[in-house]
Amino acid sequence: MDRLRTDTAHVWAVDLERETHTLAEALSADEWMRADRFVFEKHRAHFVAARGYLRAILAKYMQCKPGELAFFYGEHGKPALAPPWDKSQLRFNLSHSDGLALIAVSMRHEIGVDVEHLSRKVGQMKDIAKRSFASGEYERLCALPREEQRRAFFCCWTRKEAYLKAMGTGLTHSLKNFEVSLGRKAELLWIKKGNIEDWTLQHLEPAEGYVGAVAIAGKDVEVKIVKHLLRDLCLNKGVN
Repeated sequence: MDRLRTDTAHVWAVDLERETHTLAEALSADEWMRADRFVFEKHRAHFVAARGYLRAILAKYMQCKPGELAFFYGEHGKPALAPPWDKSQLRFNLSHSDGLALIAVSMRHEIGVDVEHLSRKVGQMKDIAKRSFASGEYERLCALPREEQRRAFFCCWTRKEAYLKAMGTGLTHSLKNFEVSLGRKAELLWIKKGNIEDWTLQHLEPAEGYVGAVAIAGKDVEVKIVKHLLRDLCLNKGVN
């Protein structure tokens, strides 16, 4: 496994449909309680698999057993390693959609990741964009040919979600307070507070039919797809 440095971040893509009984054994009682809240068994199974993979991957960095790790959650629900594991300064984030999970890991820098399947139903896409996106994003979306709008919408959405998750605020921070690009190159174009040069924003295409993004609160951080650990379970096709 490539060494994680302060100027690098690793993104894992894992298939939640694979057999995961061994990984599930590492979950805590709290995680099982959260899993049991899901109404549909498929959603419950995906949650369990995602948490199992998260523990397995973090344990490799920490050189411990997956079940030994403990987590706490910030004011808006962002997970972090609890003492004594927090001394490692590892930061991580998790997102999953339609059977695929992305797990992003960095050293010291806050990180957020988001992924969506392009077939996801979103209702009136332009209405959502008008309500939620910055005015420049909405205008650029509407100016695109109709056949390009769905991909652009999800590129925009995942970049905004990843940024908010890195901030640790979730949707308590308005989506209109910053602006991102809609094309294949991910860019943070404007933020209401702070300096866009202090951020790294990277477009992801982890598998066919998916788009995603990773946001890192650090300048010029290199995003790497890790291919050694669990490589037979990864669906990575590269980062554009």
